[in-house]
Order: sequence, then structure tokens, then C-alpha cells
Amino acid sequence: MTSFVGFVPVGGIIAAILFGSAVIAMLAARFLPEHHMTSETKSVVSVSIAVVGTMSALVVSLLISTANSSFTAKAQEVTTVSADTISLDRLLRRYGPQAQDIRAMLQQYTVAELQDFFPEQSSQTANLEDGASIAMLEALQDKVLALTPANSTQTWLQAQALTLTGAMLSARWQLGQDDLSKSPLPILVLMVFWFAVIFASFGLFSPRNATVIAALFLSAVSIGTAIRMTVELQRPFDGLVRISSAPLTQALTIIER
Repeated sequence: MTSFVGFVPVGGIIAAILFGSAVIAMLAARFLPEHHMTSETKSVVSVSIAVVGTMSALVVSLLISTANSSFTAKAQEVTTVSADTISLDRLLRRYGPQAQDIRAMLQQYTVAELQDFFPEQSSQTANLEDGASIAMLEALQDKVLALTPANSTQTWLQAQALTLTGAMLSARWQLGQDDLSKSPLPILVLMVFWFAVIFASFGLFSPRNATVIAALFLSAVSIGTAIRMTVELQRPFDGLVRISSAPLTQALTIIER
């Protein structure tokens, strides 16, 4: 999504638009000629809106499913990065005293990464492409490459450590790129238009009483929150629904022992 969905209460705005469409149509019905309000007209409108409703429901369900899959994938990437961090620390520990400085750097990088992904201040947003943290990981990789193995065991450990640092760098950039891949704003606008048409048709033929108005309002809120959920799932590091920091926190605890 664009910055439009950053801090704007998307769900509330959408609910207001949909409910407003129904109310406006309900008021406009009072001024329409009687032949526009016949049962035949109502039947044609109902059939037409059923097509739009079916299409809208399919698109919303598809977007929610896609957003949920993306959220789950990012959560898995964080878990993988955490596991790679622990594995790298264990390899460096087995390498021997020559790798102690690299282990200390790994701890520093993990602290920085935890702060980048999960800022302590709720007002801060995740910085998935923090140049300083990435440079720290690249420097760590250079130090691993600069090790001079004394035997075949250390040679193997160095190779495995280089593989893990490469995977961690790739995952870091992948998370940053994935954060840019979000549903285009025009799709959101189109969905809101479709649902506005549907609610307008509801209001056009609805009786004007408190029960109907309450039902329309609750329906508008339900659809607004559903669309808002697709937005939130695409902001897994700073939205209302966030990825857990537990795997990375646990990794830091383990490597600091």
C-alpha cells in the first residue's frame, strides 16, 4: 500500500463511506417516481447487485488470503533468521578463541536487528533496510572470511559460517523488498466503490426504521474491518497485527550465554 494506509483509520473511513451510501440512497428513494420503485425494478436491481456482491466477496477473500500468506511467510523468515543466528554462534563457538571477536560482533548485530525489526517505542516504525545494521553484518562476514583455518575442521566451520552469513544477508534484504510489495491503492478504491454500490442498493429499497439502519451500520463496519485487516496483515512489523519478536529475542538470549 502507499502511505495512504499508514496512519489513516482505513476501516472507519470505509465503514463511513458504505453506511453513507446506504443512507443517501434511502433518502433519495423518497424523491423517486413510483414507477422506479416497483417490484419489477427491485428484482432487476437485486439480480444486478448480486453479481457485484459475488465479485466483491471473491476479491476480498482473495486479498485476505494473500495478505495472510504474506504475513505468515514474513513470520517464518524472522524465525529462520533467528535460527540462523543461533547456528552461526554455535559454529563460531566451535571454531575456537580466534572467533570470539566475531561472536561479540554477532551479539551486537542481533541487538541492532531486534531494534530495527521491533522498535521499543510503539511510535517508531520498523527499519528493515537500516544501512548501519546491514554494514555490520557485512563486516561480520568479512571477518569470517578473514579467518585462517588451522585444520580441516576449522575449514569446514568457516565454510558453514560463510553460508549462514550469506543467508542472513539475503533474508534481510528479502524482508525489506517484501515490505514494498503490497496491494495497489486502486484495488482498495475499486473494492470500496463496489461495496458502496451494493449498500446504495440496500438503502434504495429499505424501509426507514432503526432496525434497518442498525443492520446497515453493522454490515458497513464489518466490511470496513475486513478490508482493514488486509491492510494490517501487509504491515507485519508496525501494524495492529504484528509478527512476534519472541524468536529473535530468544536467539539473542541464547548467544549471550
